[in-house]
Amino acid sequence: MNPNLHHVATTSTMGESAASKMTEGSSLMGSPDRVKGSRLRRCWKSTTATVYSFVPILDWLPSYSIRDNLAADIVGGFTVGSMHVPQGIAYASLAGVRPVIGLYTSLLAPFIYMFFGTSRHISLGVFAVVSLMCGACNVRVTDEYFASRASNYTEEELGEAKLDYALHVLSGLGFTAGLIQIAMGLLRLDFLVSFLSDQVVTGFMVGAAFHVFVAQLDKILGASLPRRGGIGKFYMSLTDVIRAMLTMKINPYTTSLSIVAIMILFTLKTFVDPFVQRVMPLPVPYDLMLLLVGTVLSTVFDFHGVFGMKVIGTIPTGLPSFTPPDLSVVPHVVGDAAQIAIVILVVSISMGKLCAKKHKYEINVRQEFYALGMVEVLGSFFPTWPSSTALARTLVYEGAGTKTQFATVFSSSMLVAVLIFVGPLLELLPVCLLSCVIVVALKGMFMKLACIPTLWRVSKIDAVIFVLTLFATISLNPIEGLACGAAVSIVHVLLASKRYAAPNTNQIEAIERRSRSFVKKKKTRDLP
Repeated sequence: MNPNLHHVATTSTMGESAASKMTEGSSLMGSPDRVKGSRLRRCWKSTTATVYSFVPILDWLPSYSIRDNLAADIVGGFTVGSMHVPQGIAYASLAGVRPVIGLYTSLLAPFIYMFFGTSRHISLGVFAVVSLMCGACNVRVTDEYFASRASNYTEEELGEAKLDYALHVLSGLGFTAGLIQIAMGLLRLDFLVSFLSDQVVTGFMVGAAFHVFVAQLDKILGASLPRRGGIGKFYMSLTDVIRAMLTMKINPYTTSLSIVAIMILFTLKTFVDPFVQRVMPLPVPYDLMLLLVGTVLSTVFDFHGVFGMKVIGTIPTGLPSFTPPDLSVVPHVVGDAAQIAIVILVVSISMGKLCAKKHKYEINVRQEFYALGMVEVLGSFFPTWPSSTALARTLVYEGAGTKTQFATVFSSSMLVAVLIFVGPLLELLPVCLLSCVIVVALKGMFMKLACIPTLWRVSKIDAVIFVLTLFATISLNPIEGLACGAAVSIVHVLLASKRYAAPNTNQIEAIERRSRSFVKKKKTRDLP
């Protein structure tokens, strides 16, 4: 073969090989449009994953099983809805607002949580302890605001003006509490909740239950008592109640009706209900039944006109109106909002974990911070007060067989029906019956006092923390009591970590230093 031809052929082959390699490399690298498209797809997937994690309903609702879940969710939704109605109306007095505001809170809080929450079973809405804390903040800020303005109103006008201003206080309180919860989630401060041990939370809630109980006695007795605030409020209020009873400044008809109602409700829930559950394993709405019967009797026998009993009065029909929160009150409620936010987080996450463990799924704790924060922030744009998980209502929700938060649709529809059609029918409901519902609902809280001897035998320090938090909450105020309990718990954790440090730590560190030195020398000898 001609050497020149062989050279040309070789050169041509090498050129083709190089061209093919360049083509392969180009195909691997991709065109600029293809690279851009790949980046856009990755960005879209990342954004979608973030949105789905922040709004979990987008993930579970498309895969919702109608056959497996719908029937149970309908039963659970209407069951807990029947609890929302009496509790929403009753707990409004704790927050210091009109009864209809409690229905608004019970409607909006669980509906918002359905979109953002990860627990399938907790029931958001009104909660006695949080309502009491909100009421204490409301009284303080409202009294400060009207201290220099009271002379411009008559006594009746002043009462109405305070009820109107209370909505500004509570909306600002809810907005601030929600922002604090969201900020804690963003800053990954969910570990701080662990400093509030079970003993602190339980002691605080039992102590707050005493405040709730005393706050209802004036309505149960039909007495007009001064509002108390500040340190020692519990003892001052209790003294006022005793003085009113000794001087007979009570309504005997209201007192008699309250005693009968409490006895009936307590008997039904404690002794009759266990037998009913054996025949019909569904919760019976005894509270709602009591209110309906009381309303009928009040209408027939004119309790208000003949016996001078207080009734709840006008309940406006319709859904809550959009009202942005009053940000001018935020500086006055920041401290209260921080502690209320923590209480809401601790109670809600604790109940969420309990239900999740029982039904073998997990909740996303950090997402719960965002979810509860969104409930408070979005709820503050309507006439509501900060909401929380209610312990008894959650247990009923779970016990009724609820499978998902889709049950909220049915509980909310029941509340909408009450707001549109049933509200005016409850205008003659005696106020004392609402207080009876609250007092009987506190039974579960007071029963926790029976665990003190057992707790003492298991862990004396835990029993001491429980009792200290309990008495601090009763003697001071709920907010101050919680702070004291948290401080004691943190001190205990720090002392325990110091006491139970690893033994012979210095010897272990010396061994580790010798080991590192030996490894270093060996590596030096092994070098070529």
